[in-house]
Amino acid sequence: MSFQLDIREGRIPCRGVNLGGWLVAEHWITWDAPLWKDVPSEIIGKGEFALMQHLGHEEGDLRFHNHRSTWITVDDIKEIKQRGLNTVRVPVGFWIIGYDPADDTNSKQCEAFAPNSLCFLDLLINDWCLRYKIAVIVDIHAAKGSQNGMEHSTPREYGKCCWTESPENVKNTLHVSQMLCSRYRFSPAFLGLGLLNAPTHPLDPTKAKDYYRRAYHAIRSSGNDCILTVSSVLLEQRQAHFHDIVDPLDSKDDYFNVWVDWHPYYAWGFNKCFESEITAAVEECEKIVRRWKGNQLIFGEWSLGAPQCIGIGREKLQRFAEAQIKAFNNRRNSAGWIFWTWKHSSDAQVDLCPWSMRQLLREEILHVPA
Repeated sequence: MSFQLDIREGRIPCRGVNLGGWLVAEHWITWDAPLWKDVPSEIIGKGEFALMQHLGHEEGDLRFHNHRSTWITVDDIKEIKQRGLNTVRVPVGFWIIGYDPADDTNSKQCEAFAPNSLCFLDLLINDWCLRYKIAVIVDIHAAKGSQNGMEHSTPREYGKCCWTESPENVKNTLHVSQMLCSRYRFSPAFLGLGLLNAPTHPLDPTKAKDYYRRAYHAIRSSGNDCILTVSSVLLEQRQAHFHDIVDPLDSKDDYFNVWVDWHPYYAWGFNKCFESEITAAVEECEKIVRRWKGNQLIFGEWSLGAPQCIGIGREKLQRFAEAQIKAFNNRRNSAGWIFWTWKHSSDAQVDLCPWSMRQLLREEILHVPA
């Protein structure tokens, strides 16, 4: 059991990778998967809800079962271990538990999705990662009502962020968070739960903070001391090139085993910048980590995706990777990092995909620190 306790208790840093595109489908990651065969362009990129509305359950359930059975397998977990990583972060949607006890309006939103993704999460946590001693963070990537309107949060209407518009939505997310923490509480591989991925405006940040507090106290009241991660709204994460990153819980003294999830991406917001400006932004990130006073940071998503000024040559990507890892490597204030993502459909199409850790490790662009 010590393999995840060592991370939980801060004896070793988290060195991980996301299992993107698996239990929450994202076309831009998995674009050549049979899941998307003959799906119209106006449906692609809008998330699982739109895809299932198009496919229907007879075809959609079969496609999703096949996708979940093949996109990530035990062989991936084996290689993740062999490459020196110790953690995976797995995105999930609110429908994973298979029912909605907060469905006060009888909207039956869970029923729109392909069933049985929970079986694959069980397999990951209770078999594969236990076998290879990999810690698991489960992350609520798609909340009921959508917390950001993006593909990975599967909005009912693409671009609309409705999570805080209805108490029913927040109530559902509270239940999902408690159920997942309870289900895996005694699983040796279970490290913790991401309470909400990448919330963004026009979501009400006050309601998001209230949700974090309520979820924290509900989970802790059961005696569960797993890691819980919280995220600021995206604007606060990116504003002025990361100068204003904030701790959404305000005080670290009142919260135990809480990490603040920060996603310092350079693929967006830097399009007109020179390479020197991006280098300066990475250096500024390192300074922010050094002077951070809140709950420990976890860099739950990062990549080598960047504007063309960084380029895709080996040496430039290696320098970019080394600079980011150096920025994250503050053992006092940072719990570690988790790359986005493990594999990508472009692996077989391009020499170097900046979003595929598997390819970047195989090509020795990325190196996991000892």
